Amino acid sequence: MSKYNSRSIHLIDSEVSGSIASRRTEALSESALAESRSQQSQMMPDIDVTQMFPVTIEEKWVPSYFGEREVRIEMIKPKHPKHDRMPLYYSIHGGGMVMGSPAFDRPGNALLAAKHGFCGVSVDYGLAPEYVQPSQLQDCYSGLKWCIEHAEELGIDPQKVALAGASAGGGLAAGTALYIRDQKEFEIHHLRLDSPMLDDRTSLATEHPYAGEFFWTKQDDYFGWKSVLGHEPGQVGVSGYYAPARAKSLAGFPPTYIGIGSVDLFIDESLLFAKQLIYDGVLAELHVYPGYHHLSGMFTEAHFSKEGAKSSEYALLKALDLL
Repeated sequence: MSKYNSRSIHLIDSEVSGSIASRRTEALSESALAESRSQQSQMMPDIDVTQMFPVTIEEKWVPSYFGEREVRIEMIKPKHPKHDRMPLYYSIHGGGMVMGSPAFDRPGNALLAAKHGFCGVSVDYGLAPEYVQPSQLQDCYSGLKWCIEHAEELGIDPQKVALAGASAGGGLAAGTALYIRDQKEFEIHHLRLDSPMLDDRTSLATEHPYAGEFFWTKQDDYFGWKSVLGHEPGQVGVSGYYAPARAKSLAGFPPTYIGIGSVDLFIDESLLFAKQLIYDGVLAELHVYPGYHHLSGMFTEAHFSKEGAKSSEYALLKALDLL
């Protein structure tokens, strides 16, 4: 046992262990949510990506296809286009369903825009518990559908569309992909899931002996799922659109990339999701990074972070025929 009285500290990769001592130790709760949101915002300040990359950024409010509420999206485009019509990279930010904003996705979207000519769009979906499902699904779907319907004026190629998300955003991306498949109004051509939050039942499962100790715990997961579902997680009848691990079939999904750390709370659900994808005939790529916890990707210079960035970029470009 380590000086942190930890069950898994000995498994953490040394390159990403520096932040363990300063991690948040209080579990998420309704009373602590405001402070947690503030702390997370401070971790990811409002970066001006136009000073970092040759890109433009624009805020748009687009109509929801499910009611009167409008949906805010952020759109990043390259100043120097590489394609007659830009491939679309539509990202959904993380934050456990209860925190976060499109600011989290700006650097990555700006990099893809500058390096590969993507139009990067991130959706500002309604956070729980103020908004519960189906609000998040509707916001995510509406933002993407609007982009597809306005592809010509935006300069987007509707035949080269990637949908991506990290953590809660990964779960929302997978649920949105499932909804897109079933609605048959348009198609996506690649799905990128980074440490995805896929299964509400994880929050009620027996404590994992090693995974889920740092940065996103089972207690946090329970609060996130209860907040976004509007009821206790684990109940019978939760839709696969909200908890994609519950989908009966993933047949018809586009080529899907999953990256996950071996000590991330979501490791088991990611492994099972990849298995289901493969069983259902989907081209699936799964990377498990040894000793990586839920926020390890923030250490961009760490070996496996670099490997993950390289492999996920290759999968994206290959799926959209951009190599």
